[in-house]
Amino acid sequence: MLINGYELDEYQMNAIKSNHEATLVIAGAGSGKTLTILGKIKYLIDNNIKQDEILCISFTNETTKSLKNKLLEMNYDIDVYTFHKLGLSMLDNKYSIVKDSYLKYVINEYFKSYIKYNKRRNRILKNILYDDCNIDKIFKSFEYNRLVKTIITFIKLAKSNDFSIKDIYKIYNKTFFNERHLIKIILEIYILYKRELESSNQIDFDDMIILAKDKVKDKHLKYKYIIIDEFQDTSIVRFNLILEIIKYTKAKLFVVGDDYQSIYRFSGCDLNLFLNFNKYFKDTKYYYLKYTYRNSNQLIKVSVSFIMKNKKQLKKNIESIKNNLKPIKIVFNKTIDDIINRIDKDYLIIGRNNKDIDKLPYDNKLTIHRSKGLEANNVILVNSESIPTSIKNERILRFVLNNKDYILHEEERRLFYVALTRTKNNIYIMVNKKMSPFVKELIHDYSNYIEIIF
Repeated sequence: MLINGYELDEYQMNAIKSNHEATLVIAGAGSGKTLTILGKIKYLIDNNIKQDEILCISFTNETTKSLKNKLLEMNYDIDVYTFHKLGLSMLDNKYSIVKDSYLKYVINEYFKSYIKYNKRRNRILKNILYDDCNIDKIFKSFEYNRLVKTIITFIKLAKSNDFSIKDIYKIYNKTFFNERHLIKIILEIYILYKRELESSNQIDFDDMIILAKDKVKDKHLKYKYIIIDEFQDTSIVRFNLILEIIKYTKAKLFVVGDDYQSIYRFSGCDLNLFLNFNKYFKDTKYYYLKYTYRNSNQLIKVSVSFIMKNKKQLKKNIESIKNNLKPIKIVFNKTIDDIINRIDKDYLIIGRNNKDIDKLPYDNKLTIHRSKGLEANNVILVNSESIPTSIKNERILRFVLNNKDYILHEEERRLFYVALTRTKNNIYIMVNKKMSPFVKELIHDYSNYIEIIF
C-alpha cells in the first residue's frame, strides 16, 4: 500500500488489517506511526467504512493539524481532535474555558486569607510565613512557589486520575502530621477552586473531559472506528471518555504508541493503560512495528538497552537499514557553533527545560518534551547535566500518581531516550560543567558506539 509516496512495510500492513475489537500497535521511535495510522484509515475506507464513521485523536494541536493536513492530501475529511477538543464538542460550547493560571490565582487568594488569620506558624509554612508576613515577599520566595507548584500538580493529577473530593478526603484520613496538614490545605483549595468555577460557569481542561463523558449518551454518535495516536500518554479520564463512546457506538479501537516515550506522568498520563491494554477488552490484539526509518542499528542498540533498565517497559526487537558505527558524540567544552560548523544544516537543538534553550540565538530548538515526533540529521543536546533533573518529586504526590512502584529516574530515563532517538545520523551531547549520570552510563556501558570530542 502506498501512502503519500511511502510504501507500508509488512509489519505496518499486518497491523492495519486487524479487525479485532481493540488493537494496540507497539512502535519504536521513527517506525512510521503516523504512516500506519494513515494506512489504517485508507484500508478502512477501501473496505466500505465511511469517512464520518472514523474518529482520530492525537495529543497536541500541532500533531492534530499535521494529521488532518495529511488526510486532506489523501482527499479524506476525517474528524481529527485532541482529547480536549473532543470533550468540548460534546459540551455544545455551554461553558467558558478558564485559563491555566486561574488555579494559581485561587491558591494565592487562599494563602492571603490563610496568612491573615493564621499568624501562628505551623510546620508546613515554617519557611514561608516570615515574621513581617509581607505578602509580596512571601509570594516571591522559592519555598512558596515550590509549595504552589506541588499543590497545582496534586490537584491536576487528582483530576486526571478521576479522584473525587471524597477520595482526597480518604487520603487526608490516612495521613499524619505535616502530610495531613498539607492534604487539608489542598482539599480546602480544591473545594474553593471547584466552587469558583461553578459559580462563573467555567471549566478547566480536565473538567472538559470529565463532563463530556456524561454527555456521550445524548450525542447519537455513529463512529465505527476510533484511532488514537501516542496512546502511551493517555490518562484515566481520557480513557474513560473513549470507553464511554465505545459503550454507545460499539466502535472498534485502534491505538498506536511507544511506552519508551511516555514522558508525561506528572500531567496525569497512566502508562499502565498501555502496558495492561488487554485487560480492558475481550478481543485484543498486539502488533509490533519492527523497522525504524530514522535511527541507525547502532543507535537502536544503545537506546533500547538504555531504556530497558526501567523495570516496566515492553521489549521490542527493532531493526534499521541504516548503520552508523559511532552515532553518539560526547562533546566536552565546545560551543554550539563549534558543532554546527562540522555538520550539515539539518540540525535540531534540544534541552531539558525552556531555560536551557530560550536564550539560544537559533530557530530550530525545542525542549525534549516538544521534540517528540520531530527528527533531524543531527541533534545537539545542550545542558546534558540537567538530565536526570536534580529536583526531587514531592512525596505528597505519591497519593495521586498512578504508578506506585518507585524506579529511580524512571521518567527521566525515558526523556533521555526521546532525546537520543530524534537523530537520523548523530547526536551531539554537550558537556560543559559536569557529567550527567546518564552520560557517564553511556560512556561506561556503550563505549564502542561513542566518539569523545574535546
